[in-house]
Amino acid sequence: MTTQQIMQTVRSLVGIPYKHGGRTMEGLDCLGLIHVFYRQLGIMIPDHDGREYSPNWYKEDPERFYRGLQKIGSEISPAQMKPLDLVYFKIGGAVTHAGVLIDEGHFLHVLKGKPVHVSPLNLAWRKRLAGARRLPSCY
Repeated sequence: MTTQQIMQTVRSLVGIPYKHGGRTMEGLDCLGLIHVFYRQLGIMIPDHDGREYSPNWYKEDPERFYRGLQKIGSEISPAQMKPLDLVYFKIGGAVTHAGVLIDEGHFLHVLKGKPVHVSPLNLAWRKRLAGARRLPSCY
């Protein structure tokens, strides 16, 4: 993938509103966003685990999202991260958030109440960083 392809994909997604369970350009949650992002680059990843999930899924089964992420690509250390790596974060005591690293210091993600946007991977986000995964088909 070229930087131009990555940024074109980012631009196509920025501004899409948050929607719980969203998997379309009309609304995305963070798993939907990473699914759509990689799909636009020709890389298929699962967009669910086959079970229904409520808005409070993280209270009912806090490890659910993390277990699903473990099936995607391979674990890498934060020191190895590079563009296109999937990054995930612990918020509220469990891994409940993910995005895509788009350059050395920024990632694409969506949060409840905010549209898809790019944020700096600053100290606040680095403190929440729970890990990163590399998809072999990205390189």
